[in-house]
Amino acid sequence: MLISAFGWYGGLIGGGMVICILLGYFMAKKRGYDTDNIFDIALVCIPLAILGARTYYVLNDMAHNGTKWTIGEYFGFSNGQFVGFAGLAIYGGLLGGILGAVIVRQFINKRKLPEKQMTLIQMADLCFCLIILGQAIGRWGNFANGEAYGQLITNPSLQWFPFAVYIEGGKMGTGWYHATFFYESLWNFIGFGLLQWLYNGKRKSFDGFYFAFYCIWYGFIRFWIEMLRSDSMYFGPIKANCLISALILILGIGIIVYHIIMARRAGKKPFIFVYENELNFDYYDYDKSFLYLKTTFGKKQSGASAKAKTAKAQETKEEIKEDSDGENGQ
Repeated sequence: MLISAFGWYGGLIGGGMVICILLGYFMAKKRGYDTDNIFDIALVCIPLAILGARTYYVLNDMAHNGTKWTIGEYFGFSNGQFVGFAGLAIYGGLLGGILGAVIVRQFINKRKLPEKQMTLIQMADLCFCLIILGQAIGRWGNFANGEAYGQLITNPSLQWFPFAVYIEGGKMGTGWYHATFFYESLWNFIGFGLLQWLYNGKRKSFDGFYFAFYCIWYGFIRFWIEMLRSDSMYFGPIKANCLISALILILGIGIIVYHIIMARRAGKKPFIFVYENELNFDYYDYDKSFLYLKTTFGKKQSGASAKAKTAKAQETKEEIKEDSDGENGQ
């Protein structure tokens, strides 16, 4: 086989990154953002995400399994040769990526065209609409490596793909295991489609909504998947990713609930699933948003205001003229 399992894994991850960057460019352009932001995010966030994923895995392996790691092994070297990062954890990658976004935000604050720059939460909205695609693609790298599978399936009627996957030398012996990589990949592909529809469609929502949606969507599936996994990492007796998934799910729900509560307290309408042509300042904090819609909405308002001023000025001129004509007639 010309391409090893590691090569397939790395190729899928790399290809997923390229696709996400390209899609991010066009999504940012449509929103009216400075498209250079996308390349800044890629250059800074991707390396930090890889380091974060590696660090999370290594620390957990040391704490739970008592494994000893050298600096060389941490960076993927064995006996002086690079063998790759066999051991990455998505939640560590997300934390590393978020740290990178904070760094990028500090740099772009100093750029020109401030009206086109992205806030940190807008970065999260756009990026997490794409990260979920990268996760969906990357799970097939786990398939190539024969990892990230679930519990052993002993019922012959259930031993078929994609419900199950045949693993040689699995944790419970050679046999059929739950194809958890496929379950998660399929769920993430569906989530990607929904996020693209919500983000790019006619109905819009407040800054942070798409990040919240990701947290709910992915937190739910990862919690369920982790219950089936046979290679989970642990915090003591608790599956680490189950705990983090539950927290992420609660965070996503909390963001949306908080927005609705704050909108009602302010006497506003929640800015959720609203058609662009129906947007107005009745929606919570919309006038303070940097969404590209603000440009469209602002132009409409400015145009209407300008027309109103012009009409009023014209009426005033006509009134003055009528008064003047009346005086002349007298």
